[in-house]
Amino acid sequence: MPTLAPDIYASPQIGKLLADEARVLSPLLTRCTGEHGLHLTASLQADPPALPLLGHWATVRVAGPHLGGDVCASGLEALPFADDAFGVVLLRHALETTARQDNLLDEAIRVLAPGGMLAITGIHPVGLWSPWVARQARGTRPRLTWPWWWSQRLVRDDFELSMPRRLGSAWPRAGGSPVGESMVGGGYMLIARKKRPAAVPLRARTAAVEAPMPGTLASGARRNARESIS
Repeated sequence: MPTLAPDIYASPQIGKLLADEARVLSPLLTRCTGEHGLHLTASLQADPPALPLLGHWATVRVAGPHLGGDVCASGLEALPFADDAFGVVLLRHALETTARQDNLLDEAIRVLAPGGMLAITGIHPVGLWSPWVARQARGTRPRLTWPWWWSQRLVRDDFELSMPRRLGSAWPRAGGSPVGESMVGGGYMLIARKKRPAAVPLRARTAAVEAPMPGTLASGARRNARESIS
């Protein structure tokens, strides 16, 4: 049976890259709020960041046409979550291992609440990591995509976007001191916020209101008041 591409995400080299990502990612997401966050990942060994203002995480492993973890479903169908269900959606290398990249990103946008944060991490296609992935992955290879491609997609979908960041070590390694952002890092990270829908201004409409007649006046006075009003 051929080794699937997601198996490389259990390697020590990817584990080190995931740790470097978490070092940079956690401070950027500390203000994310909501009852639930969605963690779409290529490796179940990577825990989502602990965010003090977020209630719970749902973790879903993306492996080709399959979804596992907290949800077992087909990766070729819509995610089994309601619209605007999550305050933060984190795609950690999930776009590299899914069978349908555009479909997964569309679903991540759909389930993200207005004002919520979307984070994408991946292996940069330019650098020493790309040939390592090609050599290590047997069977279906991960699809390494330029971060600017996702930036263009999110801008088109009306997201507020931050600049992509390179992070991690320049070449695959299993140990060493933690590495944060790096100009030649093998990984990248992209943070975007889903804009809230603009409020529709309401136009005031005039309405005729009948003036109340006090009951303490005499009948002649009430009749004169009605005639003056008409």
